[in-house]
Amino acid sequence: MKVFLGNPELKAPQAQSATSSNGSSFLSQPLGRIGYRSRRVGSLIFLSSGLLLLIATRLFWVQVVDREEHLSEIYRRKAEISIQGPTGRILDRDGSFMAVTDVRPTIGANPRLIASPWAAARALSPDLAMSDDTLYGLLTKDRAYVYLKRQVTPEVEEAVRSLEIPGIEIRQETARLYPNGKEFARNFIGQVNIDEEPLNGIEAQHAQTLAGKAGLRQDYVANTTARSMRLPGGDLNYQAPEPGSDLVTTIHAPTQYLAEGILKQAVEESGAKWGTAVVLDAESAEVLALVDIDRGAESNKVRVAATSGAYGKTFEPGSVSKTFTIAAAMELGEVSSEEIFEIPSSYQYADKKYSDPYSGQELAVAEVLAKSSNVGTIQIAERLGADQMYHYLKAFGFGKYSSGNDDIPSLPHESRGRLKLPQDWEGTDLANISFGQGLSVTAIQVAAAYNVIANDGQYLAPSLVRGTLSPTGAYRPFAKSSGQKVLSATTTKQMREMLEGVVIHGTGTRAAVEGYTVAGKTGTAQKPMIDRRGYGDEYTSIFAGFVPVAEPKITIVVVLDEPEEHSAGRAVAPVFSAIAAEVLSAIGVPESE
Repeated sequence: MKVFLGNPELKAPQAQSATSSNGSSFLSQPLGRIGYRSRRVGSLIFLSSGLLLLIATRLFWVQVVDREEHLSEIYRRKAEISIQGPTGRILDRDGSFMAVTDVRPTIGANPRLIASPWAAARALSPDLAMSDDTLYGLLTKDRAYVYLKRQVTPEVEEAVRSLEIPGIEIRQETARLYPNGKEFARNFIGQVNIDEEPLNGIEAQHAQTLAGKAGLRQDYVANTTARSMRLPGGDLNYQAPEPGSDLVTTIHAPTQYLAEGILKQAVEESGAKWGTAVVLDAESAEVLALVDIDRGAESNKVRVAATSGAYGKTFEPGSVSKTFTIAAAMELGEVSSEEIFEIPSSYQYADKKYSDPYSGQELAVAEVLAKSSNVGTIQIAERLGADQMYHYLKAFGFGKYSSGNDDIPSLPHESRGRLKLPQDWEGTDLANISFGQGLSVTAIQVAAAYNVIANDGQYLAPSLVRGTLSPTGAYRPFAKSSGQKVLSATTTKQMREMLEGVVIHGTGTRAAVEGYTVAGKTGTAQKPMIDRRGYGDEYTSIFAGFVPVAEPKITIVVVLDEPEEHSAGRAVAPVFSAIAAEVLSAIGVPESE
């Protein structure tokens, strides 16, 4: 084998002693080249060192001295990230939690990291209670992140985590939680969506108070073709979020719980379409319990309503309205409780003849109320006239928001009801309105009106919220209604005795509560037809009253819509009795002497 060592014809140059034409020795040339190369290498080293120093200096200047300016240039923008402050809590009058904000795990995924979407979907399906196909569709999206299921239970989180599927992410996010269960008091607490945006109820009415103050984090963000990325250590500014104020309601949670259970059973057993119950503290008109129960139109399932019918649903009050007609007439001195009225077989008013079960009898005013005589009430109303009747119905709180302010509802979707101006009354309007037809009311209005008699003739706007509690613990009470005097002490005392007679020997005997004196009135209101004038065969049944009679502690209104047994004395009075008995015990009211 030959090894090629180069061209044999080429020989190494020989040193020559001859001088060049310019006199320099050829022997000195190789040494000159070596010196030149040494100097050139030295120069390069010097230049390289200088360049490195220059680069290092420039980097120091960019990274330290002008860091913010050049980061802004390199990464092109600063990111401001808003951090939502926790929503305030909703508390009952004793500080028990009814709604709180806490963190809950959310299951998500980066589909680009899911190696086998179908296998992952099948594995996740049982724990997330989602179909394989739905999960597969999410796991095959061309995105860096997708939600699979938000705000799951810790048990679901643990089950998903144990699957150890690469690409599945579990994050913590804030969620609105209800310690007493999702249905408890939801009719007035209201609901929020999954992003904690309020939808109705107190949550919406007091959204600004409950809302936390947002914090701020300002970061440097690097822009890439795929996404923006927060740079480690790139914080420029951080302002911590602040929680919202807590809302202290007037609700007494044990009373709310008891009333919900009783009314739910009543709606279930009576076949009613819906029911509502209001319990007021008689002295302050604070709402101790507010219950709304609905029956599903298709499912027939009975459950706590999503919104408050006590504030939003209207109905004709029927005979419970006779209380206000008689009270107004007595206040104005038009009648006395002992005055006798003859009840004819038929009574002509305008173009209509009215009949009465007590035709041919003589009834004192107290008996007109106890036996619920329509004709007797019409005769009393004639002495009042339209203007005075309207004035007193308005003073009792009808035709306006329960807040006492015509422009501010107490809850979203509250109804004012319907009460025509007196100049618009015609024909039989005065007669019909006197015994509860031709006007519409809400349960909260009826409760506030009856509470006038329980509260020494003073109208107080019923309240649902006592005040706020700041994040630092400072309590700020809401301003209370100054009230309005509607009835004198004399009229109030007489009306209490007359309403007690309704329960002792009138239409409301089944409202009696063992150990206590009870005052109240039944109302069996025939419902007007929707598609034409007149009344149909459906009824709304109402009982309104207070207990004990001498020193009232609670005022209660119960309404059942279209119960199978529509007589209020049989359908609703027993429900009133059951709620009153439980509440009196729960709040520690001693028995009547």
